[in-house]
Amino acid sequence: MHARTSEAGAAGPLFCDVAIVGAGLAGLALARRLHLAGRQVRVLEARERIGGRLLTRVSTATSQPLDLGAAWFWPATEPGVVALLAELGLASVPQHDPGDALWLDDPERAPERHDAAPGQVHQGARRIEGGSARLAQTLADALPPQALCLTAAVCEVHRAEGGGVLLQLADGQRLHVAQLVLALPPRLAAERIRFVPALPDALADALAAVPTWMAAQAKAASAFGRPFWREAGHSGNAFVRHPQAVLGEVFDAGTGPQGTLAGFVALDAQQRQDFRRGLPLLVHSQLGQLYGAEAQDGELHLQDWAEEPWTCAQADRAGPAEPPRADARLRQPWWGSRLFFAGTETALHGAGHMEGALDSAQRVSHQLLQPDGTVFAAAVDAPAAVAAFCQAVQGLRAQGPDHYRRHLVRMLSGTAEGAELQGGLSARALRASAEQCYGEALACLDALLPVLAAEAGVPAQGRHPLTPPLLAAFSGWSQSLVDEALGFNARSCALSNLPHEHRPDDEDRRAIARALAAAWQAFALELNARLCAAAEAAGECLA
Repeated sequence: MHARTSEAGAAGPLFCDVAIVGAGLAGLALARRLHLAGRQVRVLEARERIGGRLLTRVSTATSQPLDLGAAWFWPATEPGVVALLAELGLASVPQHDPGDALWLDDPERAPERHDAAPGQVHQGARRIEGGSARLAQTLADALPPQALCLTAAVCEVHRAEGGGVLLQLADGQRLHVAQLVLALPPRLAAERIRFVPALPDALADALAAVPTWMAAQAKAASAFGRPFWREAGHSGNAFVRHPQAVLGEVFDAGTGPQGTLAGFVALDAQQRQDFRRGLPLLVHSQLGQLYGAEAQDGELHLQDWAEEPWTCAQADRAGPAEPPRADARLRQPWWGSRLFFAGTETALHGAGHMEGALDSAQRVSHQLLQPDGTVFAAAVDAPAAVAAFCQAVQGLRAQGPDHYRRHLVRMLSGTAEGAELQGGLSARALRASAEQCYGEALACLDALLPVLAAEAGVPAQGRHPLTPPLLAAFSGWSQSLVDEALGFNARSCALSNLPHEHRPDDEDRRAIARALAAAWQAFALELNARLCAAAEAAGECLA
């Protein structure tokens, strides 16, 4: 293993508290959380670089950062990214989006311009100033030098008889850890790592079934000395929908006085392989068709994620691009709380996005750093655990109005055109508040699952017997939260110029009810799924 500072070999396997396989956003965010909590962490990355799908290159000609992987986040619905950037002192910039876009449906005709309100194309997206890779590097810089090991590919994982997990690396080195987190795409874990003993069939199938976001895609970015398309009155947004399209979507990715046109390649992985040599010419040609001859002279960078062996699994190359929807089994500890899964594909919220990576890091950190309050310590059997959960929920319910006010203020202050959100601001803030409370409740549930799984009965027809009493802890809370929120709105001077928020009508109230019902349904299903998965994992552990 190659750490940032060289490390002498040892006669036996090295040892640490927690090993995290994968130095992408999820792995690095989790490592930082654990390090700050005093845990000894080792992050193993198969590549020669950190960041995973956070990949920023620098233009040789203009020195601009070019994001060729994950780039956007949406503050209105992704508070985890917003909070982490603020905590790390990293700035963000709005995605350039005046509202207009070019549409090209026929390769033999000129593109048509479609106009809309500012911000409508990218829906308030922002980018990290200096490139997304800055986030990965800042997280890595917060770790001890010996914590990060590059070119360290894990090929085997053994459940050690004496406790912990033994990792076998491709270069022959071994690492013995108390707990292991696989923070890499689930399909890669299924394809690249041999588990001893073999994982239960249901868990192995769950790993193999989750598509890897971006794995079969490719991005292009062309850097220019100036954004000449803006001078011509164009936003840089374009959508190409004819069968011969090379770039399916184009957007302005520049900052400062320079300019960048970036886009997603419309050709599939095999077509990109077939046209490998001519692909740069095809990209330049399409940019020229959209924005004129000057658009063909940029410094072009291409990133084909299907060619990244530590991102794209064979199943991802063979199948269509699909949004990841992970089985709840991937959100549960296995091997007697020795084996955990993280990564954006496993997230309950924001799967496929940077938000999803942070959501998964938060979940696993809660699972590894069990709450130490007496309310949980006293939960020695299932009835006591249910009582402890209900007691914790009472505290979470009381925090709901404060959560609402903070989300409301954040949404108002984070949007230059606050009036755009009228009619939906309260619903968004209430849903964010409910999801925050439900997320914290699931963290409490995770801390109690070892007791619940060992003491409770078995699921029947997909429903765990403890689901109803645990959900009952929230009885009546949604309506009381709405009453508190609307009472606050009526007293708020800041909302007096937004009538749909200050005095919502019946349709506004129905929108609020739909938003909270969707949040509740997702929470109830996830709570039941985690209970069922924990019961399955407990049975596997005893087998």
